[in-house]
Amino acid sequence: MITITKEPTKPKRYKTGEFLTRVGISRQTLYTYLTMGLIEEAELTESGRHLFDDQAVRRVEIIKQLNASGYPLRAIKEIYFKEGR
Repeated sequence: MITITKEPTKPKRYKTGEFLTRVGISRQTLYTYLTMGLIEEAELTESGRHLFDDQAVRRVEIIKQLNASGYPLRAIKEIYFKEGR
């Protein structure tokens, strides 16, 4: 019997431009989220480029939904990290 195993797939990494297009935010908004600690890059390349993953995509989607519901970013940070997400 032949067993076929899949090689583990490397998680998707998005360059900054790809990430901004995917989540629909501006560079300034990204900078704000990064400096406030709302999101983190998944990887920083040797050349200093930020790479983001699907977890960052999900976080931005949550942040955008909460912000659109009237929550300020500081409250979102407190709620988001208080629950250990």
